[in-house]
Amino acid sequence: MTSRQHTHRTVSRGLIRQRGFFRPGRGLTPRVRQVASLTGAEREAMWTLYAAAYDGARRADFEKDLSEKHHVIVLKDAERRVQGFSTLLVLEEAGARVVFSGDTIVAPGFWGQTALQRAFIWYLMAQRLKHPGAEVFWFLITKGYRTYLLLSRYFPNHFPRHDAPTPPDVAALLDALCRKKFGDAWRPETGTLRFAGEAARLTAELADVPARLREDPDVAFFLARNPRWAAGEELCCLARADDAFVEKTTRIFL
Repeated sequence: MTSRQHTHRTVSRGLIRQRGFFRPGRGLTPRVRQVASLTGAEREAMWTLYAAAYDGARRADFEKDLSEKHHVIVLKDAERRVQGFSTLLVLEEAGARVVFSGDTIVAPGFWGQTALQRAFIWYLMAQRLKHPGAEVFWFLITKGYRTYLLLSRYFPNHFPRHDAPTPPDVAALLDALCRKKFGDAWRPETGTLRFAGEAARLTAELADVPARLREDPDVAFFLARNPRWAAGEELCCLARADDAFVEKTTRIFL
């Protein structure tokens, strides 16, 4: 192990021991929960948030996504009301540990907070520590530029991206994951998912892209690579949860 690797693993272990990433953020407290531990009231609150964010949302699709996941990050406000969530599934492919995030919603009144980001970063660091010999990746599918910005802002080695080609090994891993999980919906020529029938899509309010952000290179890249995002098409992405990721996120949040 190099001294740099040792430093980053020590930092990660200290963060997890201290649970520093779980301090409240702008009134939201995050918790990583097993899906089976959710109460009926919590599931109902999560569905309400999901339905408010997506036109064409179907309860059956929401429940299916939730049932397939191992964990869920639940965000609650000071009154213990659910104000956001993100579902999580850990996959193994080609010797790598891959964290796939499914449905992810934060109530508009809490946009700009970092509770979800910190909890998700903690989750990835925990995977690194539990499996020190394996590469760890975030597998993301997104029809919204905001989520793509989380990828580009916090993960130095994320793909696809505007300023570098996707390495062959990452492209092969992404292809294998998409073929296995999404089958015929995967379109490798565009790097997107197009599902049969009418897909859930962001509401007009959430889908709006301010003119000033269209000039951001990451936003412009997302819109160009996924021109059917407003119709619910998903861009498929992979990011390495590597030493560069640990270094950057610990510098930002601690």
